[in-house]
Amino acid sequence: MLSKLFVAPFAALLMAGAANAGPLQTLTLAERQQTKDQLAAEVVEVQTRRSPMAIIATDALYGGIAGIAIGAGVALLSSDHDWGRDLAIGAGAGLLIGGIYGAIDAASNADRAPVGFGRSYSLASGKF
Repeated sequence: MLSKLFVAPFAALLMAGAANAGPLQTLTLAERQQTKDQLAAEVVEVQTRRSPMAIIATDALYGGIAGIAIGAGVALLSSDHDWGRDLAIGAGAGLLIGGIYGAIDAASNADRAPVGFGRSYSLASGKF
């Protein structure tokens, strides 16, 4: 009980010590004028695309998770006490449907050109 009485004054002492930590220092940065050439040298274009296998695997995984959830709902609604079979069928169907959806998604993204700033900089710099 006596230790509980010392907690509040000790916490106040710690807060007072943290408040008097030191003087405030400011940071100043020197600005330099930039030309168009310097800006073009600093702009970096990074294009990333997921591989088709990563798209198919991700969609199949999400389909399997959704299938397990649907299988769990079916197992809760049915009264036959065979919940393992319901979960397995749901997960299997979800994996198959997710894999098919992922294959269609990967095939539809295969012919798309990557989006970037490749041609837009020449328009902005006045070179038409």
